[in-house]
Amino acid sequence: MKLPMLALLLLLTVNLAFAQFGPPSPAQIEAQKKAAALPTPKTADGHPDLSGFWGSNPMAAAASIFAGGQVTLDGRVPVVGAESLEQRLNVAGVALRKANAAARPTYKPEFVAKANENFERAAFLDPSYKCMPVGVPRLGPPTEIVQTPKATYFLYNNRNVFRVVPTDGRPHDPKADRMSMGDSIGRWDGQTLVVDVTNFTDDTWLDGDGSFHTENMHVVERLTRRGNTIEYQFSVEDPAVMAQPFLSRTQTLMLGEPGAHATEDYPCREMEQEHLRTTERH
Repeated sequence: MKLPMLALLLLLTVNLAFAQFGPPSPAQIEAQKKAAALPTPKTADGHPDLSGFWGSNPMAAAASIFAGGQVTLDGRVPVVGAESLEQRLNVAGVALRKANAAARPTYKPEFVAKANENFERAAFLDPSYKCMPVGVPRLGPPTEIVQTPKATYFLYNNRNVFRVVPTDGRPHDPKADRMSMGDSIGRWDGQTLVVDVTNFTDDTWLDGDGSFHTENMHVVERLTRRGNTIEYQFSVEDPAVMAQPFLSRTQTLMLGEPGAHATEDYPCREMEQEHLRTTERH
């Protein structure tokens, strides 16, 4: 049976996003190896130059959740009980994410019920649906990086967000107000920019599946440039609610075309969650 055009487009979108941000194909691995083997640009002070357009987009976080499986184009979607193909695609994605516990933090026993409820009711509870900031590390890797001797700037194709990461040796500001994206400072560890983030509010999620945190969350992001690639990884510690630290898988970003830049995003528009009738989400 042929799939309807809308379904085909949805499946292609999922697979293209998965191909870019999920486990790479053999061809992508080979392309990444060739790009990484190129000379790594350096700045005047000898550090790797992270500046450039790295092509990350808001689908990265959503696509990465498919690391445990993939919706295929042959119609074999492992789902039952859905009324339409669009629902089948959505339920398939949620089922894959639910089965892949390694994609989410491990919580202490007394917080497991809250994590499970957040997962099941994410369509109703996700703070980003109410135009709250997405937060770190849910934002993922930056779309574009501008590096200067004393600060590095992260630009995102996501709600016109940017971050300033000082690299001049300053400590965290003890007087800074708590923020959804925290307080970031950077330092160099060999060829890697290490971004230390503290001083959060507790009103964001780590992902779209209800992984919550407290104000005392500690995030460390690591960005390593090799040739025309950047390897991005983050870790999260929050001993108040998490049974152990959470370490993300590494995403490899490829340098974009010369002259490409982050673009202005649409303003956030709050979803009418009071009209939701099911827990379906993408």
